[in-house]
Amino acid sequence: MTDTDLNDSERERAFVGYGTHRPKLDDKGRLTIPARFRPGLSDGVVVCGWFTNTLSVFPEREFDALVRKVRPTANLSERHMAFFRLLVSGAEVQQLDSQGRVSIPVSQRNYAGLDKDCVVNGLGERLEVWDADAWDRYSAENLPVFSEMEGTSLGIEF
Repeated sequence: MTDTDLNDSERERAFVGYGTHRPKLDDKGRLTIPARFRPGLSDGVVVCGWFTNTLSVFPEREFDALVRKVRPTANLSERHMAFFRLLVSGAEVQQLDSQGRVSIPVSQRNYAGLDKDCVVNGLGERLEVWDADAWDRYSAENLPVFSEMEGTSLGIEF
């Protein structure tokens, strides 16, 4: 049985990491992936547009698993098909270069509003890339929500 024959519960999920870092895009549109995230991305990455005008960086096998989950929903409605088309058609498969960088195409930089200052958040199995100003606004707007949430409303007992 190959890795592609396994379902999510049978395969080990790639772990990328947690935390927030603030790298900069270089003049060629390359983003340095923080060293602590690189081990989980060493077999290849997929950079794609994501919600809230951000980008996501997935280990390639995690993105492949996502596509397998989303593909059957594409025929449910035109909205589902549009989501699937935009997710897959905008995805860029890459390898980290020797400096641990990925190239962010112009179309993806425009979508996410990336210019120079970026924020890279580790979200477990993937990274999320934000324009730094957009992240600061989002974070400030949502901090009260985070502060007001109760663990029990999330099904968490402390």
